[in-house]
Amino acid sequence: MELFTIVNVYSDKFIPVFIRVAVMLSFIPFLGAQTTPAMARAGIALALTLLLMPVVNVQTANPVRAIFEAVFVGAALGLCARIILAAMETAGQWMSIEIGFGMAAIFNPMFSEQLGPLSFFYTFVTMGVFFIMGIHYYFIEGIARSFELTSLNYTGIFSSILKLNTMLFPLAFKIAAPVMLVQMIVNITLGFFAKVLPQANIFMVSVPLMIFLGLFFVTASMPLAIIVIAKSFAHIKDAIMMFTGTR
Repeated sequence: MELFTIVNVYSDKFIPVFIRVAVMLSFIPFLGAQTTPAMARAGIALALTLLLMPVVNVQTANPVRAIFEAVFVGAALGLCARIILAAMETAGQWMSIEIGFGMAAIFNPMFSEQLGPLSFFYTFVTMGVFFIMGIHYYFIEGIARSFELTSLNYTGIFSSILKLNTMLFPLAFKIAAPVMLVQMIVNITLGFFAKVLPQANIFMVSVPLMIFLGLFFVTASMPLAIIVIAKSFAHIKDAIMMFTGTR
């Protein structure tokens, strides 16, 4: 009955707030994964909606505009997290191919697709850093503060998303650079020995050597990768505040 009373009192706010929260959550790591039960995702969205309704000011004069802005803002905020996650997956895929794990694909429940083992590993590392740093709290704050805007700056939000999108490949390269550089040096060295000693079976040595060195440098570069991921999420936090006009 209390839930029905709350929804009845704030019925004009419920749909715009729920749509904004639900669209944003669909992009958040783990919470928006397709393998996460739909009832769980709907329950989290409903809980956040009920939490926000008493404290936000929704412009309900034009319901169509309110719903459109809800979808736009939710997608813009959610894409901030998805860009970082996509960069980590790209870096892991590059490293998997270089090491020789390209054919050992694993099902990724986040996007229901096949990815290399290292992509899967870096996805979970990124999700861990995301929740450890409490970045999900900034998304909830961003949703609440977005209702304080009297008018959305669509051009500014689009340009900010495009700028964030330019981070994808440079960020992926920063993560994958140590392993790719070592693998390139090893390939050049093995190619040189194959020319000098054509009778030697270099292939029998190269495969386990590439895997060993690749995994070794993945482990050695993990502290650097975590630092890069943390700094990227710090930029995402600033972007969220800019979207909502608080920075």
